[in-house]
Amino acid sequence: MATGISGVSKENSIEIVQFVCFKLANEEYGIDINCVQEVLRPQQITPMPQMPDFVLGVMNIRGIVVPVFDLRRKLHLAMKELDDYSRIILIQLNGVMGSYLVDEVLDNIKLDGSKIDPTPDVKMSIARDCVRGLGMVDKRIIVIIDHQTVDASILKDIQEKLVSKRG
Repeated sequence: MATGISGVSKENSIEIVQFVCFKLANEEYGIDINCVQEVLRPQQITPMPQMPDFVLGVMNIRGIVVPVFDLRRKLHLAMKELDDYSRIILIQLNGVMGSYLVDEVLDNIKLDGSKIDPTPDVKMSIARDCVRGLGMVDKRIIVIIDHQTVDASILKDIQEKLVSKRG
């Protein structure tokens, strides 16, 4: 098995993409494993004033201050209290660390990249542009998150909140 620069494996010229799967509101989601640094149990989060409601605050991870984003709130899903299954997925995108609070981390999966179906033209519980597509593993349907779009939306919402506070 050879691995390309992007970290995508090619087995017999089939593009294999790996995802970390997690749950939000009883739905299964996947995020590209190449941007995931680690999975943590929730720990002390320091709130940040004047931020959108999905910004829970920041936490200290081995001396690095990392923002924590509640994906349920960001994706406009129903709220849920933290429990023993709640996890924080530490991610890095374009050299910037951040983290997503999720209900539960399930497993890591491999999918043939050509088998990721486009986002269907049906009403979804989350914004369509935040979804890269749908993958199927056994009888499970995994909503593949477009983390670059999610992160760009997070940044945009934070900037808008800060601008509105000034004006």
